[in-house]
Amino acid sequence: IESILQDEKISYKALPENISEAPYISAKAKKYNLSELPNPESVHYKLTTETSIQAILSKPVSFGKNITALKLNEFLEQYVYEGSQFKLWEINEEQRTATFFQIVNNHLLYYNVNGYVKVHWNSKNEVFMYEHAMIEKIEPLKQKKIIAPLQIIDELYSKNLLKTGANIVDMKLGYSSLLQMPQAQLFTPTWEVRVKVDGEYETFFVNAVDPKVIDFTEQPLHEDKELGENDNAI
Repeated sequence: IESILQDEKISYKALPENISEAPYISAKAKKYNLSELPNPESVHYKLTTETSIQAILSKPVSFGKNITALKLNEFLEQYVYEGSQFKLWEINEEQRTATFFQIVNNHLLYYNVNGYVKVHWNSKNEVFMYEHAMIEKIEPLKQKKIIAPLQIIDELYSKNLLKTGANIVDMKLGYSSLLQMPQAQLFTPTWEVRVKVDGEYETFFVNAVDPKVIDFTEQPLHEDKELGENDNAI
């Protein structure tokens, strides 16, 4: 594998070590009871489904001139229900949204419709609402052997996903959905592989137990098409 990558000028930094096993995880989507949610005066909650909510702020929170990761994390700590269970994944300045993924077993749960927070702000950089869904009753199950990082890179190469000259800048272990049932969900360890080529970044996800590349574009997070109208209303 190393020889092939060298011939293709595909490079990588130090790969994660000492990750030989990780458990499958079971959990349930949280069903919300609006009467149990905090900050009733500063936030108005609305059920979008029994397992997801919209939280509309009574008074928008100004972020000043710039939306930064630090300000977003402070907002989560102060305003978002169970905000400490989520970690910033992406800031989309064009759509004026920031997406946070839930932390499961000290790892991120990637692109799960039952484990995210999406923060929305208007053209004045004022946060006016967020979407929220989370899992609970999280239980580690049987330990599974984790496929080594170098083999994951080889899997991406064999599927023609790594171009000549690509540089693997980071690899992390997280979780993704393996099975969803009405009463429970099952999550599998998943490698997140961040690649830089020709000055552009791309992220791939590979099942760390059964090396299949995961395409999350087929599993979009919930988005209310009417939300864009709120920007002008606030």
